[in-house]
Amino acid sequence: MTLRVLVCWAWLAIPLAGAEEYAELFRQAALDTGRGDYVQAIAKYKAALVIRPGSAEALNNLAVVYYQAKEYQAALATAAGVWQGHKELKSAALIAGLAAIQCNRPKDALAPLGALVAEDDKNRDALLGLASAHVALEELTPAAELYERQTARVPGDATAWYGLAICYERLAENASRRLSRIPGQTSYSKRLLGEYLQGSGGTRLAAEAFGDAEATMIEPSPEAEREYQSARSLADKSRNAFSHFVELAPDSWQAALFEGDVERQHNNLSAALAHYKRASEAQPNNAAAQLGQGTVYWQIGEFDRAAECLRLALQLNPHATQATFELANIAVRRHQDKDAIPLLEEFLKAQPDAVSARADLGRAYAHIGQFEKAAVALRKAAVSDERGDIEYQLATVLRKLGRIAEADAALKRSAELRQAQLQREQKLRETP
Repeated sequence: MTLRVLVCWAWLAIPLAGAEEYAELFRQAALDTGRGDYVQAIAKYKAALVIRPGSAEALNNLAVVYYQAKEYQAALATAAGVWQGHKELKSAALIAGLAAIQCNRPKDALAPLGALVAEDDKNRDALLGLASAHVALEELTPAAELYERQTARVPGDATAWYGLAICYERLAENASRRLSRIPGQTSYSKRLLGEYLQGSGGTRLAAEAFGDAEATMIEPSPEAEREYQSARSLADKSRNAFSHFVELAPDSWQAALFEGDVERQHNNLSAALAHYKRASEAQPNNAAAQLGQGTVYWQIGEFDRAAECLRLALQLNPHATQATFELANIAVRRHQDKDAIPLLEEFLKAQPDAVSARADLGRAYAHIGQFEKAAVALRKAAVSDERGDIEYQLATVLRKLGRIAEADAALKRSAELRQAQLQREQKLRETP
């Protein structure tokens, strides 16, 4: 954003008392700003405010310089005050909105940026800022509409394509999550996964997912069909937007991050790690790049390196719930169960239907001898058990509790699920 075009000029106030000194301070402050000497520019605008207390143009310019100096709290407080009293100062509205986003107060960005976009929908900074505020508030549909508007108007705007891809990706995830919660419709989720893997080149994994879908197929419900079609359409839109972005900005950290995700989905973990590292080198404080590295290290069993990256990802983004789960899983594997349990319970508050986390929680409770809690967690997880592992663990815990009949029933279910899985795998091996 070119903030130089946003400043007001002191000649507007020349007829007032102290005009010459006031104008000279403005001139010097502009020179300081041009040199990047924000400390001196701020001091001069403050001196101008001593001459003209409450001067809207001085406060406006001060807010701009605060923003350029990355003093976002000061920029927000100053610009918001100016905008409330002077709605005609578009620069104050813009800085108030953008600074609110930087201060993690996206809700406060909506009014000033929304007013700018309503007046001028070609104001790129306001439009993209407003879209990012909606994303931060998980208001993904209005955010996608804004990004769509910008990509239609300026097809070469890589930032807008990236924002659009992220919106559609999250909307697709939400639709998939809703689909997974519909009782008895797991085959749809597996089919969706298969189509996604097939579309991204993961032929073998796609075949496995389709095989699982066929094995669990029952009469589809209208609700499941709607969510399936929605998730499928949104995923396609996300891939299309990402492709546009990568074409426009192939050397960007975002492109490296996207390529890392693609390689990881194909199980090309060394290539994925290289892309994530490239993204991290270009953007050292990017939570997603750290999460990508941590996830790969976690998948290949390098848990010390994984934990280091995952903790950093959480420091940079406390809402990175996947990092929370992976850290907890590492703790369970290492029998650091007292560390794992609060992490898993925190994760399950955000994603209560996460079977792997529920199963890990059961294992952690079993490790420390809290078998009743372990049984509750494992029984909830066993609803989605496909390979028999969770039912087997549940049988072990129930036996510890002396509930022999229940344990035998769980063991029988485990054997049946294992046999069904072996048959699916055999069928896949026979498929040309």
